[in-house]
Amino acid sequence: MIRINDIIDRLLSYQPKARVDLIQKAYIRSAQLHKDQRLLSGLPYLAHPLEVAGILTQLKADEPTLAGGLLHDTIEDCNVSRETLAKEFGEEIASLVDGVTRVGKISKGNKPKVQAEYLGKMILAMSKDIRVILIKLADRLHNMRTLDFMPPEKQIEKAEETLEIFAPIAHRLGIYWVKTELEDLSFRFLKPEIYYRLVEEVAKIAHQKQDYIKYVQDILKEKLNSAGLECDVQGRLKHYYSIYQKLEQQKLSLEEMTDIYGFRIFTKTIKECYEALYVIHSFWTPVPGKIKDYIALPKPNLYQSLHTTVIGPEGERIEIQIRTYEMHKVAEQGIAAHWRYKERKSVIGEEEEEHFAWLKRLVEFKQELSDPHQFLETVKSDLFPDEVYLFTPKGDLKVFPKGATPIDFAYAIHSELGNHIAGAKVNNRIVPLSYQLQSGDIVEIITSRDAHPVKAWLDLAVTPRSRTKIQHFLRTQESKKSLEVGRQLLEAELMKFDLRLNELIRSGKLDQVAKKFSFTDHKKLLEAIGSQKMSHRKVIAQLVPADEMRRLSPVYHRKRKASAKSAKPKGILIKSANEPLIEFAPCCQPLPGEQIVVYMMSDAGLIVHRADCPKILEIDPEKIIPARWSPRIKGTFSATIEVVSADEKGLLSEMSGAISRLGINIKKALVRTTEAQKAVATFELDLKNVQELNRVISQLERIKNIISVEKISASA
Repeated sequence: MIRINDIIDRLLSYQPKARVDLIQKAYIRSAQLHKDQRLLSGLPYLAHPLEVAGILTQLKADEPTLAGGLLHDTIEDCNVSRETLAKEFGEEIASLVDGVTRVGKISKGNKPKVQAEYLGKMILAMSKDIRVILIKLADRLHNMRTLDFMPPEKQIEKAEETLEIFAPIAHRLGIYWVKTELEDLSFRFLKPEIYYRLVEEVAKIAHQKQDYIKYVQDILKEKLNSAGLECDVQGRLKHYYSIYQKLEQQKLSLEEMTDIYGFRIFTKTIKECYEALYVIHSFWTPVPGKIKDYIALPKPNLYQSLHTTVIGPEGERIEIQIRTYEMHKVAEQGIAAHWRYKERKSVIGEEEEEHFAWLKRLVEFKQELSDPHQFLETVKSDLFPDEVYLFTPKGDLKVFPKGATPIDFAYAIHSELGNHIAGAKVNNRIVPLSYQLQSGDIVEIITSRDAHPVKAWLDLAVTPRSRTKIQHFLRTQESKKSLEVGRQLLEAELMKFDLRLNELIRSGKLDQVAKKFSFTDHKKLLEAIGSQKMSHRKVIAQLVPADEMRRLSPVYHRKRKASAKSAKPKGILIKSANEPLIEFAPCCQPLPGEQIVVYMMSDAGLIVHRADCPKILEIDPEKIIPARWSPRIKGTFSATIEVVSADEKGLLSEMSGAISRLGINIKKALVRTTEAQKAVATFELDLKNVQELNRVISQLERIKNIISVEKISASA
């Protein structure tokens, strides 16, 4: 067990003027409060806070953090209040202990809900004072080191939680030694048979390869020293969980895996890092695509290093990392290496702000996402990213997860830019929105006022921010559309009883009905009707007395039909060919200028049909609502025409030319011949309205040997 003197000695090694009296005071108070408590191992409970403080010294933690580590269980386990701690140790330390306690208080529930709550609390704690999470990580690391003393079911629970929450957070904070130990310990308890077999097999290989590893080290030292570079070279085995992951992902056996060990080279300056890389590539062949420069483009968690894979002695692949001693310190300690303890600052300053943009994003997701499954998926993808490095046209660097598209790039700049992205230029070349951006790409976003998110974008976007913004936009549009549909449905039904919707809204009667059904106001009620979560008939029942409803028979309805016709609702307004939640039926391919109706689907989506479409007869009349085209309709609409003609050479070219001269785009053209020596050409066209369709038909009918021209369904 580590002793308090060991902790103080470590503290003085990196903070010679540290407040030792504060650490001693926290130790004594912790010993008093935990004096009658024991760990499951049988040791005095004090051993745990001492070990936590010892781990924190490895992170070069400041005095308040160490004191917080020594006292971290006192509020939870010793019935000490936050106020009492504040009086004894000051508000800063009390706040740290209280923060650790709050993170640990998780309500019961299903696994996703519990994990989402845990992650959410840790994210909020990090955003307020990162030191709370350093204490929590140290606490969890010691718990995992002593997990053998817990019941088997608790071991599994803690190991899963550690692997899915704590290890990713340590990774994102750049504290790799904590991350790797947490992963290996979790692996040991979750898959013990595989773990111990892997340990045994790796030990054998390490023994077999120890001469080879020393041989490679000696070559590297000799070549680098000959080039005038004073470097330290280390050979190391990769940790067990990362080996297991690679074996699983690549479906390899351990014997087939050539990179279970790697080498690190430490230099004094950045210039020497690049010189060392040049020297290595001069005598060993680099593997294409395996050179990564994280010095010029650091990872968001501050990690910097040069990575290369080369073909070394005996034809084996060798992974090499080259970094300065200072970079290695950051690689091991992560954000702790950058923390400004000497200034007693616990919040993120301007210098660090860009490195912690990911934390700001996670806090935003915590506020925006109520679904625990969605929150977990979102946060985990942001905690363990595989990154690409991109540039704006002005040369500003942006970091994205691998697979990011122009949609992700646009939303990272601004929400409105994302909501109106129409296309993108990558390295001065137009690319589709589905294009997966590559490191080094210069990305320029093309916008249009008419462009807006559609559901298909969710299949293209990979960053949590862009997906959240798209979903928010679609939900907002769905609410608006449901409100409009609900208004149309209720308005049409009310007219049968000589009631006017606007009058009911103005008088407040509809708000009263809404409250009876537990809606805040009439808008929420109409929205529920439009999304089919509420029947409009139930609302009518509240507005029209039962005897009045019985009196109004179908015959009476027919008599009233003429008078109601003049007040008929105008219907859903179709403003664009690309409206969210609206589809155009392929069976009749409606065009502006044609009479239309809308079919309301069960998922609140709308399908526009021609009013004379035969399919309408097969649909429940209750789900058909009036619709109309906007006079300023935007976009083009698909229409398919079939042209029957004599089977003559050059006729297809003549038909295509006639269509093109009208300025009409041909999306697709197919030709087949019949047994009767006739040709049947099918053209799929982009049209603005029915008038354009009529001009196309008229133009084609003038061509000699054309027998018939008609519009058909897309599936015909």
